[in-house]
Amino acid sequence: MSLIRDITSPPGCIVRFISDLHLAHKRGRAPQPERLVQSMEGVGMLVLCGDTAETRETCAERDKSIALRDELRSLCSERRIQLIELAGNHDPDVELQMLRLDEGRIVAMHGHSLLPTVSPWSREYMRSKRIINSLIREHPEAFSSLPARLELTRAISAELGRHVPPPNPGRLTFAGRMVRELYHCFWPPQRPLNIVNSWLTCGLRAELFARRYVPEARLLIIGHFHRGGQWRYGSRTILNTGAWFEHATPYAVDVCDGRFVRYFPMHLA
Repeated sequence: MSLIRDITSPPGCIVRFISDLHLAHKRGRAPQPERLVQSMEGVGMLVLCGDTAETRETCAERDKSIALRDELRSLCSERRIQLIELAGNHDPDVELQMLRLDEGRIVAMHGHSLLPTVSPWSREYMRSKRIINSLIREHPEAFSSLPARLELTRAISAELGRHVPPPNPGRLTFAGRMVRELYHCFWPPQRPLNIVNSWLTCGLRAELFARRYVPEARLLIIGHFHRGGQWRYGSRTILNTGAWFEHATPYAVDVCDGRFVRYFPMHLA
């Protein structure tokens, strides 16, 4: 199993990084694959930094999401856009965890490896907390070895995927929907606290991860946290690509010939 891929981009090739499409997710806001690919004019390589599809074992949208991902793959092939997919915690069936571009100066990953428990705010984690913490204790080498850290992230993501809450049955009244939304956002109380903490510490966590595992990186591109952001630590820039998700904004990062070109919100008409 190859968790890390090293490549050199073709001369003059625009490489675009996006993440967190969450295809078919009920809270997702990604465009249809055809519309998305149409927006990639001039792009020679498209890197999807995780959570492209919903492929967790018990996810209700799994079949529809996989079909949309297959359509996206086919369209990119037709337009001769080289597609590279990285794994996220919502699509643990993807093996590749990290892309190192142009001798490791540019590194892309989903970002769930920044957190030892992957998604401490999720109900999946709350349902499997004991198992996840046991996995972490069994892999002490993950805190000194990059392959071991990525392998632990892969194992935890697979375990979390077995604990996705079942879909809400039937139609709800307006009051029922409001109660459901409040429950989703604020219960248990540590859920919103963990979410806010992850937003506030995202940049620093990424920098500390880079220092330990990919110190040669001058640009680190992540997703996962659903909030765009940019941070600078010495000679290293960290960019978060946000999400195509409710109450979030998707961003893209373009690089060419090993150099950063632009970081911008993707607003598709």
